[in-house]
Amino acid sequence: MNIQTNKWHLSRRHMLRGIGASIALPVLNCMGAPGFPKPTSPKRSVFLYIPNGVNTLTWQIEKAGADYEFTSPMKSLEVHRAEVSPISGLHHPKSQAHHNCEKIWLTGEKVPANGGAFRNTVSADQIMAEAQGKFTRFPSLEMAVEGSSLAWSRDGIQLPAEHNVKSIFNRMFGEERGGKEVVRRRLARRGSILDAVLSDAKRVNQQFGSEDRTKLDEYLTAVRQVEVRTERADAWLEVPKPEIKKSESDRFTRQLNKSQVQMYHRLFYDLMVLALRTDMTRVITCMICSESNGGAIPDIGISQGRHQLSHHNGDPEQLRRLTQTDTFLVEQLSYFLSQLKENSDEEGCLLDTTQVLWGSGMSYGHSHGLANLPTIYAGGKKLGVKHGQHVDYNLPEIGKYTVDKPSAHYKIHGSPVDVEARLSNLLLTMIQRTGVETNQFQDSLRTMSEVVS
Repeated sequence: MNIQTNKWHLSRRHMLRGIGASIALPVLNCMGAPGFPKPTSPKRSVFLYIPNGVNTLTWQIEKAGADYEFTSPMKSLEVHRAEVSPISGLHHPKSQAHHNCEKIWLTGEKVPANGGAFRNTVSADQIMAEAQGKFTRFPSLEMAVEGSSLAWSRDGIQLPAEHNVKSIFNRMFGEERGGKEVVRRRLARRGSILDAVLSDAKRVNQQFGSEDRTKLDEYLTAVRQVEVRTERADAWLEVPKPEIKKSESDRFTRQLNKSQVQMYHRLFYDLMVLALRTDMTRVITCMICSESNGGAIPDIGISQGRHQLSHHNGDPEQLRRLTQTDTFLVEQLSYFLSQLKENSDEEGCLLDTTQVLWGSGMSYGHSHGLANLPTIYAGGKKLGVKHGQHVDYNLPEIGKYTVDKPSAHYKIHGSPVDVEARLSNLLLTMIQRTGVETNQFQDSLRTMSEVVS
């Protein structure tokens, strides 16, 4: 973005007039004028979630190290062998989540198995957004092809996810309706309403019982988050949005038949690439489909959702179809990695500055197995990530896999083989790759040296 230096010498009061409070202008990606911090090289992260695990019988890679062979569902990743690390044996120690695995995939918090009261903790992506988001218009982008958001705030509140590609595109690149001053007045009115809500809530808070106060606190947290986003949106009004080619704009804003699943998935992936390429955000989460329903792929003749397929009861045809959907989803991941590799910015190809985590919070859907989670880590070469091997925490203890004996093989999905092989270890490693100085995330025990150069 080309912005004249004198724009940055506006006073904070002028930049934020109408909000009713003075806040510091965020560090903007296009800043370079005196008095503003120089933005760092982008350290990007994308999190992609699939529900209900996989067909572990056809998924499991049986050899560790660099000399491994991709199993049939993962064959499309062969072209990215040097940029990916399949990982076996990870788990979340607190997980009892059953069909709520997506809620804790990036937090590691405990969800009551009986569906009781639940308060989450901050997700890894939001910790990254605090470090990298100050340089971008959007600290993070929450998307969902189907299902809900993977992102949770510092207060354990779920951030809303956007399901409509057109809406996401317009939010990032569309013109502000009515111009900047109309938008600023609209934001000012929103700020006044939020002030009134907060004032009233504080006044009545002490009259409530403890349970009601907890609910009110959650509500007020959400209000404060809107307040922060409102103030940030006002500050960014002075920053021109990137110019997008009409052909790209037409593609993301036209009506698309959702029954064309591959095309629809790839539209989401292409929009992620565009958001990263233009540095509109450096942190993206995307739920590929819902844990409880969805996930049919009529393109390839699959009418059932992944939840239904995962409860296969050993039926060979259901297992075949589950493998078919696993293969399809990995093919879309491979497409995304290819697009990241083909698109560049001043730092080089996007895949080198973007780490991608693809996986599920469940391994074996039929019995809700929560160990040996299917996990693929990719990209991030310039973030100090190394790839090219199958990282396996099961084999040192079990010696070999018994996928030819399902009853024996399924045991490793019910309880972890290595209790210290935690998904939080990988999340901590990824957090550190984005410049966050911390030695702990949730129940992590260490970073994963196996994937750090």
